[in-house]
Amino acid sequence: FGSRCWGTSWLELRGPRAVLGATMGKKSYQNYGKTFRKPKRPFEKERLDSEMKIIGEYGLKNKREVWRVNYALAKIRTAARTLLTLDEKSEQRMFQG
Repeated sequence: FGSRCWGTSWLELRGPRAVLGATMGKKSYQNYGKTFRKPKRPFEKERLDSEMKIIGEYGLKNKREVWRVNYALAKIRTAARTLLTLDEKSEQRMFQG
């Protein structure tokens, strides 16, 4: 690698996090939280056909986009379920939904 500035290495240009990452073999960044969930049964015929139909209808790039939307809807549904179990007068239920 050629450095942009004379006399400095590429590690010095990247900062202290890059030096740690390069020396220890660990990434200096991290993803927080999942964005999609793969199906439990990968070769279920009905699900595969319905996913291909959705991809063709809405012009999606891949199945991960379908899984991402399904995961987001599942999280919303579980949050709604827990809110509905609370008392109608509770503050948490009034402010969150």
